Amino acid sequence: MKYIVAIDIGGTTFNTGIFSESLNEIFISNKDKIRYYDGKEQVVDAIIKQVNTAIDENNIIRDDILGVGIASPGPLDSKKGIILNTPNLKIFQNYKIVNDFTKKLKIDTFIENDANLFSIGEWYSQYRKNSVIIGVTLGTGLGFGMVINGKLFTGGSGLAMEYGLSPFDWGLCEEAVCIRYIRKRAKELYGEELSPRVVEEYYPNDKKAVQIYDEYGRNLGIVLSHIVNMIDPQIITIGGGLSKAFKCFEDSMRLTLKKHAPSFNLNPIVISQSILRERSTMLGASMLVKNTKDKESLFII
Repeated sequence: MKYIVAIDIGGTTFNTGIFSESLNEIFISNKDKIRYYDGKEQVVDAIIKQVNTAIDENNIIRDDILGVGIASPGPLDSKKGIILNTPNLKIFQNYKIVNDFTKKLKIDTFIENDANLFSIGEWYSQYRKNSVIIGVTLGTGLGFGMVINGKLFTGGSGLAMEYGLSPFDWGLCEEAVCIRYIRKRAKELYGEELSPRVVEEYYPNDKKAVQIYDEYGRNLGIVLSHIVNMIDPQIITIGGGLSKAFKCFEDSMRLTLKKHAPSFNLNPIVISQSILRERSTMLGASMLVKNTKDKESLFII
């Protein structure tokens, strides 16, 4: 049997998965936190150690590994294997990660935007009957991916869907729909920063928690209305850490979409919380490796 290693690097955590060549999940490690380590080199060493441990504990011979697929926050240059000036993983800015990991692991390594890989993983696992899928990741930042007829759309230069970095009245688009927004509003209303999980626990019995998530849902609804009006997808699937609070912001998000997106009112556009979340991202990373090795493009060319 041949295997694929998937690494999901987020803004605050990382973990490793192992999949079969037929894209069946074999192993998913626990998440480790980036803040536990001091600087880039320590984080890299921790990721490499996690990967090697996963390989050894599953009794996998390196010659049986097709490759390593890395999911990382963008923007990045996937062809050159470089993480560019990503605002949500600053210690890895302008890092030639593919070259470094290939040398350290002695396994061919590939990289793609995490939201893109989440989107293709969601399509493959749940939405293959649909032709236009949007994947959204809500967490340290905001990520988008688009799948059209089973292929990822990444634009003419590979940097499409970086909408989270676009300017809005409130600043960068992602600023009002990421974890920092929940923490900031909690500090303003409660007098201290609270994690989204804590605010979620207060919901719906606490008026301040309801206010925070209602505001968050309206902000997200505005952002998604732009996507619906431009692309008119059949499915919008929402992942990332903040998707766990989907029920807290769903109503205000949908009400805002109804105000600003005609297609949302006229057509049965599905907006749903991802069931698999980061597992879809790892599945997508495994698809990246498999398709590259099979010389079959995962992307719209």
